[in-house]
Amino acid sequence: MPSRTDHIAKAEGNAAFALSLSLNKQADIDWALVAFFYAAIHYVEAYLAPAIHLKSHETRDKYIGKEAHLRRIYKEYSNLKYFGYAARYEMCGFKAEDVNDEAAKDYETIKAHITAKL
Repeated sequence: MPSRTDHIAKAEGNAAFALSLSLNKQADIDWALVAFFYAAIHYVEAYLAPAIHLKSHETRDKYIGKEAHLRRIYKEYSNLKYFGYAARYEMCGFKAEDVNDEAAKDYETIKAHITAKL
């Protein structure tokens, strides 16, 4: 099972990848949204490690909605999940502003909230 440190490293790598993209092409925008969602997942998993490792999105969603500390980031997590899913499957035509003004801020909120409890 990955450690807390492993999850944080993965989250930071995903976020760094998202921030490295130029956002001048639709593919870059979409991948940035996906990467921020997966970065958020790894912060949630870092919070839970080493006691719990949630293997499915459905189980994780339910857990985040019920656990007292994680419930506070449920809105931001749900936003990132929407962006990640829609960017992968629905070709919504997201813009750079969606990455910079929403996804990046939601990710930073999740990161700050969780790291304060680690």
